[in-house]
Amino acid sequence: MSIERGVLRPPSEAESILLRVVRNCPWNRCRFCPAYKGMMFSFRGEEEIREDIVRIAADPASKGRDSLFLQDADALALPIRTLAAVLEDIARFLPRVTRITSYARVSTLVARPSADLRLLRSLGLQRIHLGFESGSDEVLASMDKGVTADRQIRAGAKAREAGFALSCYFMPGLGGIRHSEVHARESAAVLRRIEPEYIRLRTCFVLEDTPLADDYREGRFEPLSEARTVEEIRRFIEGLEPVRSEIVSDHRMNLLSELRGRLPEARDSLLGTLDRYLDLSPSDKARFEAGRRTGRIKTLDDLEDPSFREALDEAEKRYRPVYPAPRSVLFPKRDAASLRPPPGDARANPCAPRGRRIGCRVS
Repeated sequence: MSIERGVLRPPSEAESILLRVVRNCPWNRCRFCPAYKGMMFSFRGEEEIREDIVRIAADPASKGRDSLFLQDADALALPIRTLAAVLEDIARFLPRVTRITSYARVSTLVARPSADLRLLRSLGLQRIHLGFESGSDEVLASMDKGVTADRQIRAGAKAREAGFALSCYFMPGLGGIRHSEVHARESAAVLRRIEPEYIRLRTCFVLEDTPLADDYREGRFEPLSEARTVEEIRRFIEGLEPVRSEIVSDHRMNLLSELRGRLPEARDSLLGTLDRYLDLSPSDKARFEAGRRTGRIKTLDDLEDPSFREALDEAEKRYRPVYPAPRSVLFPKRDAASLRPPPGDARANPCAPRGRRIGCRVS
């Protein structure tokens, strides 16, 4: 039998061993997310997880890897005895692993007894990835996140008290044009209270086959332009002072991949990168956006490289944004075999092949 794996993992876990302990998402209502729509949430059993750990230990591809990520969307929802046994099995069969991380939902952290969280930390779980997306109650409600800013603060404090490192996600553009200012301001306010080790940016795209795509078509959601998204990120970072967190733009959905630095030391550098884009002429903005979204360039420095000029001019002529954007913006490439539903899934994972183009049409 093959090792069972889920659909998603954070970009920062690209080199980590992937161990699926729960299937899909226990909430699965967020209007912007296509990842698990139509799929049943379920726990994997302790024995089947152990069998995968043993297979991973024997897999040559796992040799030398010292980090492991627990899939899927909320590994901490697993019963505490099972999750504790999984962490013990990782230590037993994968002694090279020195860092274990997972996604978790805010509601799960709030509900977990502090003693349970301390136990998981003592058994080797070190970092928790939290998809806050917004700190605005208005935006959270409009996106059906099922949480409030107050619960986010409580969850963050509880995780920090248990000794976990936190990687919290902010989604620029999630409030659309209507809520852009409050989204940036109140998200910064929540993260000031928590002060996570990492604040990771995940730009909001209106993706096909999501409720947000329906909202867009019916005029209830108006997405930000690239420039207005960058302006929103600027307001957000300005509002973070005096947080000591590292800002990371590590997803291909983000326009400015070079945006990275630890606050407060890197504040001026981060704002300078944002202003560098905002100060571009309209034609250079268009060339950069076309080059970035079609995969021809990665950074603002590439815009000034003469070797890219011809390709960028051609990209700018042909590039047109697409709304809703294809799911390939989010999902990695999978072969057909990996799309077969494992036991407990309602249907195959809705993955689209990854292309070089991000939410665009090249005519």
